[in-house]
Amino acid sequence: MPNGVTTDERVTVSEVMDRIPVGAFHRRLLAICGSAWAFDGMEVIIISFTLPVLISAWGLSGLSAGLLGSASLVGMIAGNWVWGWYADKRGRIDAFQWTVLVYSVFAGLTAFATGFYSGFALRFLTGVGLGGALAVDTSYLSEHLPTDRRGRYLVYLDAFWPLGNVLAVVLAWLFLSVLTGPAGTVTVPVLGAVAGWRLLFASAAFPALLVFVIRSQLRETPYYLARRGDIDGANERIRAIAEENGEEFTPITAESVETTESAGYSRLFETDLRARTAMIATAWFAINFGYYGVFIWLPQTVGAAGVVESISVGGVTLEGIYVYFLLIALVQFPGYFSAAYLVEKIGRKPTLGSYLALSGVFTFVFAASMPNVSLFGAGLSGFWPFFGGLLAASFFTLGAWGAIYAYTPELFPTEVRGTGNGFAGGVGKIGAVLGPILAGALVETGYLVALAPLAVAFLLGGLVVLVFGRETMGEPLF
Repeated sequence: MPNGVTTDERVTVSEVMDRIPVGAFHRRLLAICGSAWAFDGMEVIIISFTLPVLISAWGLSGLSAGLLGSASLVGMIAGNWVWGWYADKRGRIDAFQWTVLVYSVFAGLTAFATGFYSGFALRFLTGVGLGGALAVDTSYLSEHLPTDRRGRYLVYLDAFWPLGNVLAVVLAWLFLSVLTGPAGTVTVPVLGAVAGWRLLFASAAFPALLVFVIRSQLRETPYYLARRGDIDGANERIRAIAEENGEEFTPITAESVETTESAGYSRLFETDLRARTAMIATAWFAINFGYYGVFIWLPQTVGAAGVVESISVGGVTLEGIYVYFLLIALVQFPGYFSAAYLVEKIGRKPTLGSYLALSGVFTFVFAASMPNVSLFGAGLSGFWPFFGGLLAASFFTLGAWGAIYAYTPELFPTEVRGTGNGFAGGVGKIGAVLGPILAGALVETGYLVALAPLAVAFLLGGLVVLVFGRETMGEPLF
């Protein structure tokens, strides 16, 4: 045994990790993984602010604008599938570094785009990194957490997403409003007049610095090392975690570990996994279809509702759309924290299922309260039904995101955890591409017609989870 530690126990990795209570190591790990997550959220939402500017600057048609807005989502499909498999084949930490680097570099290079084709290509490649980071980040964090706190911490991870949204709002307000002149440019020393949207994308490259933190602070997971037969490496990793938390170290033994190679995608459809693979992939499709369908078009939806007004704060005028996005992002935090409590209190399945269903209900509420909508004679029109429904939909949708990220890694064994995460996330991103396209195609008919399919998707996704899902609360990773 390493470091002179001996034991007669034959304990598994899960049992040993459960003996290390949440402490300094876990909080540091959450901060690093959460930072990557926040930057993901920033990179995804930036296009919502730049798209109207690019439509004007490049003379884009409605179809071209829709494709450009969905380019990173298309890339995320490939990123989820490729990087999830890579994480199982080559390791979580290696994949984590590469995905963060890819999305940061190509987000920054988008500043040099000259038109639709170069913009689409660079946003697609940004998405390849973003999709991979989402699949790998959850796998990596989940394999360092004790069973009794795993669900809660994975929801906490997703709670970093609105921090990225807030950062995107602030940067967009800075580069597209405060610093821009009449021509939409910002005067930069040496460079002269530069389009504000280019500086916004350039600022999106700074998350690449996080790679240095990952390389210096993080190591491979004990689960992955043990499954690959590196028992000494797994024990060294467990020892380091225990020491940082001030806990005793209990080593695993070779006899307690089942060593396996990465099994690939076929493993997801074997008899013991196919039902859960289908269930969680359906839930991922539903949440992506609904969320991106609503939020990609949200600036236009809020504008059409006639509630956008400039607000003066301390002598500074804030454009209404930025204020609404900020409020929508802020209400997401209690959504996450309520989900973090409930996944450990009542379980992953009822939390995810109910939050998805309620997302559908409140999406329908704010859609039905849009101007010129008369639904069964119901008097839903007006500011408060619209705004209240929108905030409630944001609350439950982001809570559902937290729950689905807590739930998904627990459904798959270690040898295909990254692959399973990536597959479900990739199916979800197909929905993320289709949702905004369908909403955009229907919006001329009316906002209720455009938003109703998104509400139905949320509701059906919740029902699938509640009917066909299996509870994983309290179960060790396997």
